[in-house]
Amino acid sequence: MFKIIRVTLTFSLLLLTSLASDPYSTSKTARRERNLDHLDIETLAYYLGINPKTKKPIEGAEYVGYDVAVMFYAQWDRMSHTLAPYWDNIGTKLRAGSKQSKLIMGLFDCELNFEHAELCTSVGINGYPTLLFIGSGPFYDTDPITRIIGKDRAAGPAGAAIIPRTVKFQGNWHYTDSVKDWIRTMQGLSRWQRWTSQGFLSHLRKGLLGLLQLGNNKEHISASSLPVGIPVSSGSNAQTSVLESTLETVTEAGELMERAASHASLLLENMLFPPDKDAFKAMVDADAWDKKNDSDPEIRVLRSCVADLCLDYCSRLSTRMTNEYLDELLSGELESDYDLKAIEADLKNRLGAKEAYCGIFDDCFAEDFDLDQCRPEQCPFSQNGCAYVSACFDDGIKKEYAVALKLIEKGDEFPPKEKTSAEEIVLDSDSKNDEKSNGWLGI
Repeated sequence: MFKIIRVTLTFSLLLLTSLASDPYSTSKTARRERNLDHLDIETLAYYLGINPKTKKPIEGAEYVGYDVAVMFYAQWDRMSHTLAPYWDNIGTKLRAGSKQSKLIMGLFDCELNFEHAELCTSVGINGYPTLLFIGSGPFYDTDPITRIIGKDRAAGPAGAAIIPRTVKFQGNWHYTDSVKDWIRTMQGLSRWQRWTSQGFLSHLRKGLLGLLQLGNNKEHISASSLPVGIPVSSGSNAQTSVLESTLETVTEAGELMERAASHASLLLENMLFPPDKDAFKAMVDADAWDKKNDSDPEIRVLRSCVADLCLDYCSRLSTRMTNEYLDELLSGELESDYDLKAIEADLKNRLGAKEAYCGIFDDCFAEDFDLDQCRPEQCPFSQNGCAYVSACFDDGIKKEYAVALKLIEKGDEFPPKEKTSAEEIVLDSDSKNDEKSNGWLGI
């Protein structure tokens, strides 16, 4: 029994962690493994008929020609890991991804990054795992009366579907056969809707002319497999919107990568040649942990930079140690009953042993660094960590944070120079009187 549980968990970990190999990536390319598609934002938005940027429905978005069933999950969710191998098994039985099945079965990580979380919120995902079917539709998960009274409650535990042509699974997914039957039933309803609106039955309603034109309007999907990602041949409003959004995203990403390269270069230089200064001591000396000093732009920049680089350092260390832990877990070097709470506690203890401040950083961040242990008088990290955080003394880094905090415009100097030119300090008599009344000369 233990071996079965171990194999099942191992497979689910491999299946779900395959999307999270790069925790700092903000975008993934859609790909197919076995019979499951690992969906990116653009592809899922295309299937849903929503704009990937604004997350709002696209007017005139059409059915893509085949059905899509998506499992929305989170890496930390134990139930998602339990369902994953069964979802894969259902995909194999239904031959998802093949032309014959006219069905895509996919996975989407709602907490891979902010954009993924934003899309899941816009779709109405309020728990994990959630199963969503996208078809020809429309599907009605509530009747007109209960829709007015409270559609979420009436639809079932997963809540009502809020995107057109979608419906959520409301049953108990532990009975995996019911999930498979649900997908088949939804495919049948989707096919019937397609027939009545586009297919043979619609031509019967149009009469003899419709029957004669039937052969010219058949839906064709080329090749033996359904496309992975957005079909190249599609010319729908949804694809146009996706392409426009993708172009905008690529442009923004190019600018972001340029800034990131500059930022990384500055951080690397400070790691190689760290200044002989302690950022934490500077924080204490300037009383920068207290937000009451926000009026001083230099203090605000220092606090933001130190908090941000501490978070980045601890996140990188935590990710590295988590990956090492998973390697040990899957290789059998660790004896564990796979209790996620126990695993989380073990990981936190390991992190604390490596870098004690990282072990308490989450609590410090949540409490806005009000706790005494969150305000050490000297750098609490190892040599590498201290060198990393000391980059906050670099003028280039300061400017980047000042721009991000909108304290200065890009290209301006930081800290801003005081106005001392003759034109700025020589005022006419009326202006002087006005400024005196406002206390300007007293500064």
